[in-house]
Amino acid sequence: MTVLEAAGEDLAPEGNSLRHRLTEPPLAVALAVAMVVLVVETAIYFHLVRGQDGGFSDLFGRAANFQQLKTTGNIYTTFSIEAFTYPPGGILLLSPLVLLPSSWLAPVWTFSILTALTATLYIVTRRLTRHTASSSLLIAVAITVISPIALSSVYDNIFWGQIGAFLTLAIVADELVIHGRLQGIWVGLATALKIYPGIFIVIWLVRRQYRQAVTALITVATVSVAATLLFYQSASTFFHDEIVGSQELEHFATYSTAQASSSIDDVFLRPPYFLGHLSATQSLMVAGLFAVIGVIASYGAWLKGHEFTSVVIGLVISTICSPIAWNHYFAFVALLAFLPFEIGWRSWTTRFALLALAVNVVPWPRWKDVGVVQVLLPPNQLYLSYVSQNATMVAMLLVLLVAAWEFWPDSLSAKRLIHRGVTPSP
Repeated sequence: MTVLEAAGEDLAPEGNSLRHRLTEPPLAVALAVAMVVLVVETAIYFHLVRGQDGGFSDLFGRAANFQQLKTTGNIYTTFSIEAFTYPPGGILLLSPLVLLPSSWLAPVWTFSILTALTATLYIVTRRLTRHTASSSLLIAVAITVISPIALSSVYDNIFWGQIGAFLTLAIVADELVIHGRLQGIWVGLATALKIYPGIFIVIWLVRRQYRQAVTALITVATVSVAATLLFYQSASTFFHDEIVGSQELEHFATYSTAQASSSIDDVFLRPPYFLGHLSATQSLMVAGLFAVIGVIASYGAWLKGHEFTSVVIGLVISTICSPIAWNHYFAFVALLAFLPFEIGWRSWTTRFALLALAVNVVPWPRWKDVGVVQVLLPPNQLYLSYVSQNATMVAMLLVLLVAAWEFWPDSLSAKRLIHRGVTPSP
């Protein structure tokens, strides 16, 4: 080999990198492509969903709730189909809905969901891969196109007009992007809107990241106090009846939720158990037990420097350990595909995460037969119903338990990790 050939080999990587940069589309072009794709996708789903029974019903239900608030002064007066189940902070955070004309509500919401999903996938792709900003954006858009087709939980966010994609973005951005004094605000806003993201405040406390936890708690308190002052009658009803009177949990102890929910608690409300098998307190204890296991697993992953994996574990906890977990709560499920980029293919947590992703490709809600007549179904339909009701919960629970098994020793041996040169994130 000549000196020139050797030099050419040494320069080859740099030359390949240069050629890659020259062929890389400019960020402005990637943004334009992303915008066009999202607008077209919005138009497709808007026209597809609006013609189906139940399409955008949750979204229009929220609009009806605000009409009820305007008429009666209390958004919680009736708890039935499309009732307002959010805490008072949700009233304040969702109130901008009244600013949109009803004809614009569904398309704007659909576009916002798809944009939030793209932003989340962009953050994760940019963090875990070597792709540039423009390539990461195009990859995120491509996955956004595929996700509602492949994953019913993502599609359900669009179909019903739900908020899961927004909560996922707020949590991922706050954990992986935002630093300094502002970190904690988005988790605080998500918690004020839907309570269960508050598990990330607990995770911060366990990590001794007190500044982030305090910022989140102050945000929750500020939004809740402001909502209470602006909507006092509604807030009074929520805190007195729903929280102190435990009606919030009782609302969910129905045959409909027991058959359709993927919460750990609901396993004990359907066959072979029965509705009311566990009291509200006992249900909270069961959920709390698995939440503690999950927090320890999340802490162990974080100690090893696996911040994204820690976030995913937190998302799993916040969903299956909540009093109810509709299919659209699992809006984050596409993120399971990214675990190999952080913890590798040989990790058992990765393997079970990919298994859970594969399980959730099946649209299980289609076979969840609701009602007491379920036990009268033919055996083949009965077995399919049982599998469909438990598949998502079991798959996610396995991810949680395997992660706890894989990362538990590290969460209990932080000093050993520090001696190895692994320093917990600040």
